[in-house]
Amino acid sequence: MSVRLFLLGASVATAGLMLVPGVAAAVARAGRPAMRSAMKSGASAYHEVRRAGAEAYEHFEDMAAEVRAEMTPGAPPPHDDEPSHDSETGERRDD
Repeated sequence: MSVRLFLLGASVATAGLMLVPGVAAAVARAGRPAMRSAMKSGASAYHEVRRAGAEAYEHFEDMAAEVRAEMTPGAPPPHDDEPSHDSETGERRDD
């Protein structure tokens, strides 16, 4: 019930702002910095999620390769001599 009343009140307030000349333009101008800030935050979060996902995928691939190597009869044990990749730049690094 309270959610329905809140939505009704928000709708009435929005309609009232749109009917008053000049108020809608002022609200739009004031809302622009907030919208830009929200877009920046969203883009930053998207980048971080992609980076974390790529790193998790890389670890998963490594584990899958180890399992495949262990399942192959007569295969030498896996070694960790190859340099790993930097998760942010994708370049090889020597640990």
